Order: sequence, then C-alpha cells, then structure tokens
Amino acid sequence: MNIKQIETFVRVVELGSFSAAAEALHASQSTISARIKDLERHLGTELFDRSFRRPQVTPKGRELFEHAQHLVEFTSSLTRTLRDPTALTGAVRLGVVDVVASTWLPRMVQSLRASHPNVSLHLDISLTRVLMDRLRSGHLDLAVVTGAVSDASLHQTLLGHDEFVWMAAPSLGVPDETLGPAELKRWPILMMPEDSHHFPVLKQWFRDAGTSVIAAASCNTMNVLAELATTGLGVTLLPRRCLGNQIAEGRLVVLKTTPAMARVPIYLVHRTDRVPVMEPAIAHAAKAASASRGELDGDTR
Repeated sequence: MNIKQIETFVRVVELGSFSAAAEALHASQSTISARIKDLERHLGTELFDRSFRRPQVTPKGRELFEHAQHLVEFTSSLTRTLRDPTALTGAVRLGVVDVVASTWLPRMVQSLRASHPNVSLHLDISLTRVLMDRLRSGHLDLAVVTGAVSDASLHQTLLGHDEFVWMAAPSLGVPDETLGPAELKRWPILMMPEDSHHFPVLKQWFRDAGTSVIAAASCNTMNVLAELATTGLGVTLLPRRCLGNQIAEGRLVVLKTTPAMARVPIYLVHRTDRVPVMEPAIAHAAKAASASRGELDGDTR
C-alpha cells in the first residue's frame, strides 16, 4: 500500500468514476484500475461494488475513505511545507555544547531565522553528557555535541572537527619549548569538569605519559577557562580557532606540547525514532556557520 493508491481511491470516491479520477490525476484508466486492485489486494477486501454502471463504495470502502481523506490532506500539507521552508512552523528544542555556543551558534541561528522565519529555536547550553540525557528522555529534539556517540538509539551527523591546544598567558612564564605532560604539570592545570567530554581525554593524555593530573581549578564554561588562563592562573586546553583574537592580541599564547591532542569531532545528534523535520536545515546551517570563519575544519570523514 502506498500514498498513490490511497490518493487514487479518494479521487474515485469523490468524483464517482474511474475515468473522472484518471483525468484528474493525469493517468490512464487502466492505471487507476490497477492501483485500486492492488490496494484491495493489500487490504484483503473489496472497496467498490463493480456490479453497477458506476462503481459504488462498499461499507469497508466508506470506512477507509474517512481515514484516507485525512491522510491525503496531511501528505499534501507536508509536501507543501517541505518544498517551501518558510511555511514550516513550530518550535525546535536544540541542545548545544559551550564551545559551539560561544563561537558560531549566533551565525547558525541567524541563518535559520532567514530560511525558516516561522520556526522558533529553544536553546539549551550544557555539557555533552547532560545534553545526551535530555535527548534520550525526549526533552530535546536535536543536540550539537562533542565526541562520537555510541548508542544505537541515536543518529549522529558529523559536522567537522575542532583543534584543541594548550594555552597560557605570557605572564605565566611557560618557556617556548616543547613540553610533555610531565613538564606541563609544573604549572597549575585549568580543566573542564569530570562529566565533560574533554576530562577523560585529558586524563588519558597524562596517563599515557606515565603520570597523572589534578586540576587546580575546573569550570564547565570555556570562556571562563579562557579568562582564568588570561589572568595567568594556569595552563588550559582550549579550541585554537575560538580564541584567535586573544592569541592575536598576545593575551594568550599557544604552547608547544607533545604528543599532539586528537582533534575533537562535533556531531549533530537526534533520536532514531524521532527524526526532526528541521534536522537537514540545522545540519546545513551548522556546517555553513562553522566554516564561514574557519571554526571547524569541515572534515566529515
């Protein structure tokens, strides 16, 4: 059973004959007859009594007609909406991690407002773990998060990668030489909290070098971490592209460290059992917004 068969059935009932339906749907009468027969075969019942000169709707056909009308109307409305984005209305609950919220999120929202003016965005800024919990529980429709998601109930679209590097204020006196994890520990470490995506990555970076780390301070907002580092309170791991101004102005310097930190993937995620109509538009706007100033590398491999 498909929508073509349902639409054909509705037109035959409304217009009273197969020939009239064929003319309205720009199809041959044999095509109309074949669609009705296929629909009857699928449903296991006759929808028309063909013993009359003009087909008469059977009781089962009348019962189907009441539902089929609504289905055809809904399909037509959905088609119009998808072909004309400005016709789409409603609200989208979008979760966003801090690193995105403080950089290219405003440009993404601006793009969506231009393409979908009647859609309202409800933004929720938090850590990846928190956003994933809210997505699973149905409190969010979509989420932009850091790190891959290992959950069959969630679908993820890779938007690109962000480069994180160690930074510090010049006043902290970190030498201009390559430092390993053990050497970097000579200065206070400013970190994201334990429930962030970055914390276990950092812990592993130090552990692989045979050492451990204790944060001198932790904060779930990268802008605050950047300010703490700028005042000379310690070294911290931050996205290079997001802090280009501070680096250019000399308020922060990128430290030479080894081994290099892995690039951080940024994903757009939604539940597999709930595919938001706005998902393609948000993915497109996110990629365009992040690429416009080079804040993601755009590599979706």
